[in-house]
Amino acid sequence: MHKLRALIFGVVSAGVGLLSIWPSFPMIPRRRLALAQLVATENPGLAMITGGLGLVEGLRARSWRAAGLSALGLGLGIRPLIRRKAVNEAMAGAMRDGLGTGWQGGIPPEFFRRFGQSHRTDMWGPLRYLLKARVDVTRDVLFAAPDGHPLRLDIYEPRDAEGLRPAIVVVHGGAWFHGDKSDYAFGLHDRWLAGQGYAVFDVQYRLTGRWPAPLADVKCAVRWVRANAARYQVDPDRIALIGRSAGGHLALMAAYTANDPEYPPSCFDEDDPPIDESVQAVIASYAPADLRLWQAERGGAIDHLLGGLPHEVPDAYRAASPVTHVRPGLPPTLVIHGQRDRTVPPAHSELLVNTLRAAGVTTVALRIPWGRHGVDGLLVGLTGPMIQYDVDRFLAWIFYRQEARD
Repeated sequence: MHKLRALIFGVVSAGVGLLSIWPSFPMIPRRRLALAQLVATENPGLAMITGGLGLVEGLRARSWRAAGLSALGLGLGIRPLIRRKAVNEAMAGAMRDGLGTGWQGGIPPEFFRRFGQSHRTDMWGPLRYLLKARVDVTRDVLFAAPDGHPLRLDIYEPRDAEGLRPAIVVVHGGAWFHGDKSDYAFGLHDRWLAGQGYAVFDVQYRLTGRWPAPLADVKCAVRWVRANAARYQVDPDRIALIGRSAGGHLALMAAYTANDPEYPPSCFDEDDPPIDESVQAVIASYAPADLRLWQAERGGAIDHLLGGLPHEVPDAYRAASPVTHVRPGLPPTLVIHGQRDRTVPPAHSELLVNTLRAAGVTTVALRIPWGRHGVDGLLVGLTGPMIQYDVDRFLAWIFYRQEARD
């Protein structure tokens, strides 16, 4: 019985460990396998705990096979924890490179009490923060109905905040045709940000419309937030966009084409008073920045979105790529990408970052060596709290640094 139990622990530990270092499976078409790999990568404790139990049981039962498998899983689980210090230092350097030496000095001291004080990699600290956050959630608020298609948003508000607060518009991923607001564990991110004092609006967009319908819907959401600022105690001059994957693409496009008449919002009406669509910052995680780099296939998402393949509609691919809209004066941009992402390769973010910096746009690039597609998805995982540490500070630098200068 001891041998069997030890062998089970060993197989599980080694399996999880090997899955965490295996080349990435693409989200399409191997979605479940890719998600399992993401969980294995972001929770090395799974391999460590089962490996430790298997090693003890294996040695007790003199099962060298079980002990060897357990030791392998245990070692693979420990591996990213050994690397985390160097990665934390690299992320701190990236923030310094993007925002300047001494950038944190521009954030008022009272805001540092809201932040985690280190790049956390444990589960309990973030979980305790989420449990303590005093947040009110209002779901399924209708904000538009383009072509009769109702679009709704979820609102996360800090319960005890006083005065006007910055707003964050969150755009979900899902290859433009899947997903929903507050999807998967991202509702926890919304709750986290609301706990920091922000009003968070997690929005829908049409999953059936061709380009530029999704972009028009996101722009409509930004206009709705600005038009309803007084109702939700929002400062209309402090709004940021956050998007992941396809949502990151839409967030970048909405930020970079704000008020462009070639890209009107879906709720546009000539009789309505003009509403500014601009935002003060954009955060994009593993976003397709240049759709011309996408491995387009007949019948695939990008083919449906743009109405053809790159050689058939090259102008559509160019116009729908955030990198082609880069120019001086764009809002500060935080780019996050896992270096082992096969769904959206890191080349997208590297190209965007280089283009933004060449244009003089304030840009921060966070690169996670072991990160896969969805690298920031788990707030109680290995990387999620590390990224959130810098996201919190980036947003505070954007929204509050001017107050510190006054």
